[in-house]
Amino acid sequence: MAMGQNEGDYREFLEVGNGSQEKRINVYIDQYNEPIIDWIEEENLGEYDSVVEDEDEVDDSTFSDTILPDHEEDGVVSIRKPLDDSFLNALCPNKKSEDGSDTDATDEEVDVKPMYPIHDPNQNWKKMVPILGMKFSETDELKSLLSNYAVRDGYSLWYEKSDKKWLLAKCTKASTHKCPFRLWATWMKDEHSFQIKSLKDNHNCSRSFKLGAIVSYRWIGKHFVNQILQRTKISLRKTKAKISKKFNINVSLAQCRNARRFEMSKIEGTLVEYYGRLWDYGEEIMRSNPGSTVRMDVDIMPNSTIYFSKYYVCFKGVRDGLIEGCRKVICVYGCFLKGLCKDELHAAVGRDANNNIYPIAWVVVNVENKVNWKWFLDILMDDIGRGNGSRLTIISDGHKGLLEVVKERIPEAEHRQCARDIYANFKKKFDGEHYRKLFWVAVNSTTIP
Repeated sequence: MAMGQNEGDYREFLEVGNGSQEKRINVYIDQYNEPIIDWIEEENLGEYDSVVEDEDEVDDSTFSDTILPDHEEDGVVSIRKPLDDSFLNALCPNKKSEDGSDTDATDEEVDVKPMYPIHDPNQNWKKMVPILGMKFSETDELKSLLSNYAVRDGYSLWYEKSDKKWLLAKCTKASTHKCPFRLWATWMKDEHSFQIKSLKDNHNCSRSFKLGAIVSYRWIGKHFVNQILQRTKISLRKTKAKISKKFNINVSLAQCRNARRFEMSKIEGTLVEYYGRLWDYGEEIMRSNPGSTVRMDVDIMPNSTIYFSKYYVCFKGVRDGLIEGCRKVICVYGCFLKGLCKDELHAAVGRDANNNIYPIAWVVVNVENKVNWKWFLDILMDDIGRGNGSRLTIISDGHKGLLEVVKERIPEAEHRQCARDIYANFKKKFDGEHYRKLFWVAVNSTTIP
């Protein structure tokens, strides 16, 4: 029988059911008319488990800005659509009756508990939408979802009520136009979760490009962190233009400034933790690559504060390959780290049998000076077993400290300077294409004439 439209339809349906031979009917009621429900209970047709609803939760239009949100019950989830038979059967498969026959899942003895979705914070931000009954581990997760939802579609959402226990979000704060969107969420009493209890998700507003406080500097920093790290000195106006182009929203210069400060402070705090775990990193290298060399050096201040100084790594497989099959030519070079860590990277590379670059060892130091170069070359020579540099060629730049260290530590090695560094100084006095060609002809010559 089709769903009843009024009280007379339900009476006719029940009379037909009582007149059947089995004297049994299955009824699912989706009706908020109180007299109908009272009449069914008087007929002793059984008690049906249903979702308890507050009268104010049935229609969100009954709320106004002058009514405080505390009248909504925390344990109530307002369901807009009835649960049909297929959904109930999926939750509770057919059960066997006393005579062995199958009984439908909509029988009165079936206790159906609604299953609500759980928010996945790792989901792509463009796919996040609020769903009635969705659960969150904390309020910030719901706020993050609403920010992503607002930015994606340009909804001017705002919080009328927001704290750790409940949250009321609406759309379009302007008094000239009221958008029907409304979301009410509270902390659940029976479990440690934050849940959307009431949701009216339709909008009649136009897209907004200035979303206000719903797009915080924390949200900007989270979604723009890679660009901030890659270009730490980019101007605020360029940052604002990039954010507007990427997310199709307008943000202020203050939001961009606060987002950069927030992410930089987070990263700097994280880097302190990472530097503290360098000893663990070295132990893991030696555990997974037995025979490798890892050295760590720190500076201890008078107040017992420990600062990073130097870190050396050379893998055993790489070292053995250099000794057995590579040319005895090593280039040592240094470069600045351009990220948040203002240290310097020194590396030693060689040439294999195919004349390809062969990495040997690397070290990170806090500053490039004679002491750090000597520390690096001492460990490197011990690793490759070259002692004073006999039958070894070293290529380097013109750093004065490095030149002195090579003379003192490996005096038997043949020391040559990198042609690229020589030309960088050469063209300061002899610039032009003609001099450049003459220089490289001289570099490739095998004899002085």
